[in-house]
Parts: sequence; structure tokens; C-alpha cells
Amino acid sequence: MSYRSVFYVVGKILVILGTLLFLPFFVAVYYNYHGFHEGPFIYQSFLIPSFSLIIFGYILQLFKPKKISIYAREGFVICGISWFLMSIFGAMPFYLSHCIPNFMDAFFETASGFTTTGSTILKQIEGLPKSILFWRSFTHWIGGMGILTFMIAVLPRSQGNSMNVMKAEVPGPKASKVRAKISQSAQILYIIYIALTLIEMAVLFFGSRISGDRLRLYDCVVNAFSNAGTGGFAVLNNSILGYHSKFVEWTIIVFMFLFGTNFNLIYFLLLKNFKSVFRDEEFRAYVLINVSSVALITLNIMKMYNHIGDAIRDSFFVVNATMSTTGFGTADFDKWPTFSKMLVIMLMFVGGCVGSTGGGIKVSRIVVYFKQTVRDFKQMLHPNHLVKVKMNSRRVDGEIMKGLNSYLVAYILTMIVSMLLLSFNGFDMTTTASAVITCLNNVGPGLELVGPTQNFALFSNFSKLVLIFDMLAGRLELFPILLLLFPKTWKKS
Repeated sequence: MSYRSVFYVVGKILVILGTLLFLPFFVAVYYNYHGFHEGPFIYQSFLIPSFSLIIFGYILQLFKPKKISIYAREGFVICGISWFLMSIFGAMPFYLSHCIPNFMDAFFETASGFTTTGSTILKQIEGLPKSILFWRSFTHWIGGMGILTFMIAVLPRSQGNSMNVMKAEVPGPKASKVRAKISQSAQILYIIYIALTLIEMAVLFFGSRISGDRLRLYDCVVNAFSNAGTGGFAVLNNSILGYHSKFVEWTIIVFMFLFGTNFNLIYFLLLKNFKSVFRDEEFRAYVLINVSSVALITLNIMKMYNHIGDAIRDSFFVVNATMSTTGFGTADFDKWPTFSKMLVIMLMFVGGCVGSTGGGIKVSRIVVYFKQTVRDFKQMLHPNHLVKVKMNSRRVDGEIMKGLNSYLVAYILTMIVSMLLLSFNGFDMTTTASAVITCLNNVGPGLELVGPTQNFALFSNFSKLVLIFDMLAGRLELFPILLLLFPKTWKKS
């Protein structure tokens, strides 16, 4: 383990985060100048953590090694430590501004932001300073593609293997590249990410003027941040429903779908390589699950609506909010029939595609697990017949299958242990189970936790720590955050 490499890279990341905190500070200055009275502590709420991060980051960089070596251990440790420190320091604006006076609640809200989960402890959102709400949504955007991926894109390549950092942070069974050099791949993915975010801002701003809804630029920006990161933090108490706009809802639906897809496929579309897109098995499965779920839920809930169009729109919204793990809300799906609620819970497990900003198990894993099950049944019936598991006409090798199975075991054990720990709160089984499921899969809302008066503030501080662990474990694919619990594994055996 190259500890100096770990300290140096973590220091770089903290300096980047400290610099990014100046953006909500300028938002506070702007709104104070225009008479919105952001609050007496608002400036120091951003400046103190910003300078603290920058100073601490530069201190860590004093340990710069002669040769920066980033291999598998370093990649996972950097990833786990960085996201934990980001959540701690990122909570300071909420705490110092007294918007969230309990630091554990502020820690929960920030971890939920950076991990793009979207679970909240806040009951009233609209009365908070705009700079605080901006930072809250901005954490989604920062965490969406990952600050480590951003570091690879803008900093010179290390003398180790940057792919190990990418593998530690990028969700999915296998980190992929669109260019031979990992730094070029990271740059292309970030350009697509930024471009899609700006396009959504423009569509919401100019489109809402055509539709007559006239969203403020501020709302367009923060909602685009939350949507791009597939997090779901909104600036209205009633989430997207508060805008009372069908245009806004359909726009959000389209971009939730896009941000739930593999960004590599969007790059292939730009290159007019349509065959690679439509031949991708994960994308086809993603579309099939999405459309089938919408059709089934619509048929199940249509009697609850006066117009079939409203049922279709709410079905599309909830399905895409769940599969992309964005978690925006327009309908209280807890009031839906049991069949629809069960289907929504199942979609929480599925999640988005590999290479997207979404959470969950990932569609590609679901496809491979299904194919592996079919293969095992065939080999039980025909022991001498060799059946290969293939994905996109390529054989899934044994090492990848081993990693996928290890992930599933760790995922199930984490979920079971978390549910047992949360049961000490004394809530009903639905609330306990859905809280763990929604945090571990980075979705956001859970059953019995939706509505203006119910959220995660009901849980004890210990339960919030468990859920924070789940959010970090889900966002980082379990292994980096689990590795922090077993520091002896950092050393070479």
C-alpha cells in the first residue's frame, strides 16, 4: 500500500471540493445583494469549510511521493476515504448556517446528496436560503459522475494505473472506456454529463416559457443538477408536483431516462454508431423493463384517475424516477395498489445502467445473473454440455462472474444486517425494510416515508449512521466502503 499516494490524491480531491464550495457562496452573495436575506451566518457557512478543505488538502499533498502509484488497494482506499471526508466537510454549510442544527442530520443530508440518494431529514424546504438549497442540489451533481472521475479527467495521469480509481468509483460490474486512455474517457464522459445538464437547463427555462409555466432560472439550474446526478433533491416541498406543469414533468421524465442510460451509448449516438447502441443487451433490457413496468402500473392504477393520460404520465414518472434512482416525486405511490407498490420496490433493486449516474444493482448485473441461472439449469440437465454466459456476444469470463457473485453476497448481507439494526427503532416492517432498500440502492423515498410530514428524521442517530453507511456502500459498489472497516486488508499479504 502506497500511503503517500493515498494522502496525495485525497488531498487533491479535498482541494477541488473546497474550490467548488465557492459557487454556492457566490449564490448567497447574489441573493443577499438582491434583498433575499440569506441569513447572518450564510457567508461563513461556506467560507469556513471551503478554506478548511483547501488547507487540509494542501497539508495532505505535502506527503507527495516520488512516484504516484495507484493500484487496486489504493484505488479502493482513496475512494472510501474521499467520499467519507466529502460528506463530513460538505455537511458544515448546513450545520453552520443553522439550517440543520443537528450535525448527524446534516451529515445524513450531505451523504444523501453526494451519493445521489435523495433521502432527506428536512420537513420544510421552501423556507431555506437559496444558497443552501443550491448547495444541496449541487452535491448531487458533484456526486453523479464522481469527483474522482473528475480528478482523472483534469489532472495529469499518475504513474500507477488510473483505471483502478475508475473501477473503484464508476458503478457497474466492469469499468469501461470509450478511448484507449482512461483520462480521455473520463473527459469525454464529463463533457457529455455537462452538456446534458446544460441542455436540460435550457429546455426547462425556454420550454416553460412556451408552455406558460415560466420557471425561474434558479429552479431550472437546481432541478437539472438533481436530475443529472439522479439524486432527486427538490426546492419545493411537493417536489416536481409543486410546479403543476405537465411540460416540466415530461421533461424531467425524458432526462431521468437519459441519465439512467450508459453514457458510452450516448457517445456512440453522437458518433452515429447506432448499431452499437441498439445491439447493447443492457440498453434493450433497460428499455424493456421500463416500458413493461409503465404498462403494468398504468393498467393497475388507471381506475384511480379521471384521465388515462394522467395515469400514464404518473406511471412513466415513478418508473423512471425509481429505475434511474432519481427519486423525484409527483405521485404518492404509497396509495397505489399493492401490485404497483411491489413493482416499484422491485425496480429499486434493478436501478440504472452501467456507466450512468444511477444506483441500484444495475441492469447489466440483472441480465448476467439471469443468464447465469439459465446456464446452471441447463448444465444440471446436461452435465456434459458446456454453456457459456455471454453479454453483447462476448463471453463473461470467470473473474467477472466471481466479482459479480461476491458483490451479490455482500449486497444481501449488508441489506439484512442493516434491516436488523434499524428494527431497534420499533417501526413497522415496511418502513424499516424500505428505508434500507431505498438508501442501499440510492433511490431516495421509501414506502411509509413519503409525504410532507414523514421522512428520515424519524430515525435515531444510530439508524441514520447505518443508513449513511448504506448510501455510501451503494454508491461505491460496497467494496471501497467495506474496505474501510478492515484496514488490515490494506497491507500486502
